[in-house]
Amino acid sequence: MSMGIDEGYWAEWFWRRAGGPERYPVDLGYAATCALEISTHQIADLTPAAANDFLGHRRSERAGYSDDRPLHGCIAFGPRGATIMVEQKDAHDEQRFTIAHEVSHYILEVHRHHRRAERQMGSGYIGVLYGSREATPTERIDAWLNNVRSDRLMHFMDRTPDGGYGCGRSLEAECSADRLALEILAPRAKMVRAVLDYRNLPFRDLVDAARRIAERRFGLPTTVAGPYASRLIWR
Repeated sequence: MSMGIDEGYWAEWFWRRAGGPERYPVDLGYAATCALEISTHQIADLTPAAANDFLGHRRSERAGYSDDRPLHGCIAFGPRGATIMVEQKDAHDEQRFTIAHEVSHYILEVHRHHRRAERQMGSGYIGVLYGSREATPTERIDAWLNNVRSDRLMHFMDRTPDGGYGCGRSLEAECSADRLALEILAPRAKMVRAVLDYRNLPFRDLVDAARRIAERRFGLPTTVAGPYASRLIWR
């Protein structure tokens, strides 16, 4: 089920719940706890299997993953709350973006559907989203009429043997999470205002100035700041 995503709206919603960013670069781990009661943990040599073991020891829950491909981060969620795990060895700016990406997954793939389902179908329906029960035939009809999911919330951990996403829905979810993460960490409007001071520079120099602003003022990692700056200036 596809619903339109307004990254600006959801970024503002997140920061209202978190009490607003006091300064940039932001402390996303603290903000995620304040806004969504999501705990964040650093794990050395993070893999799906390591995340599974961590959840088993900490929450007595396991996701059933056993592969050992390296991860920058992942999020586990259920009726008891959500936990973000990030690679301990990553640089601080990379961890910041990873947390923002996982927070965005939670907002877009969990909270958004949860809120709509509870409003349209009632609190008793939430078990369908978390997989603790299946929807009844009547609930499936009501869900379809109210544009509500009637299956469990999807995970996006699986990959093809060559590391690809395997389905368009997974790729779409990852791209949407990246876009919202950027809006949370380095809002487009604030970036534009900062870049206007350099608007008389040649195009290449202007892109480079935007990249430096994204890195130094907003704390984006270089791998993210460069493409973001290029898209921003082209637009």
